[in-house]
Amino acid sequence: MSIDLKTLEEVVERAVRKALAEARSEEMKAVAEALKALADYTKAGFTQVTAELGELKTQVADLKTRVSALETHTASLEKRVSNLEDSVGSLTEATLSRYVWEDLREEVKARGEVVLARRRNARVDGLDVDLLVETDKSVYVVEVKTRPRRRDVDAVARKAEAARGAYGKPAVAILAGVRIGDDVEKYAKGKGVLVYRY
Repeated sequence: MSIDLKTLEEVVERAVRKALAEARSEEMKAVAEALKALADYTKAGFTQVTAELGELKTQVADLKTRVSALETHTASLEKRVSNLEDSVGSLTEATLSRYVWEDLREEVKARGEVVLARRRNARVDGLDVDLLVETDKSVYVVEVKTRPRRRDVDAVARKAEAARGAYGKPAVAILAGVRIGDDVEKYAKGKGVLVYRY
């Protein structure tokens, strides 16, 4: 029981005892008895409220523990989902890079170019390139995305420009993806970026 409730209870009990002790007439005694009954009822109410408050505190503590456990579990699940996204993204990138390579190899051959090098996860001037194919005449820079956006078009165009400077040959920017929106494809073509849709 909190100190305020306990103090109130003591004040009421003292007032009731004093009223009973000083009661002279029957009417005063009846009032004193009524006060005593009220005090007893109030005390019982305080006891019940205090017990219920204790139960509520226990329940709140239990809920806090459960929420904390759920937060920990959720963080673990978020980490696992993130790892899964990375794995699926890497697998998709590897698979699409393979498809792009197969298609690009045929195109390069048809143009009469000879492949000098093919590298996945290459770096050109500090930029990551998903697939880089160097031929005797050109450099092909491929950006692979499951769902490409305009910023991916801009990124592959920048990477192609960096490859042109690094290799001293014309660079061809290629954006490859699965779900390429019409607006992204139109934007890519406007930037001179080839689009390979799978």
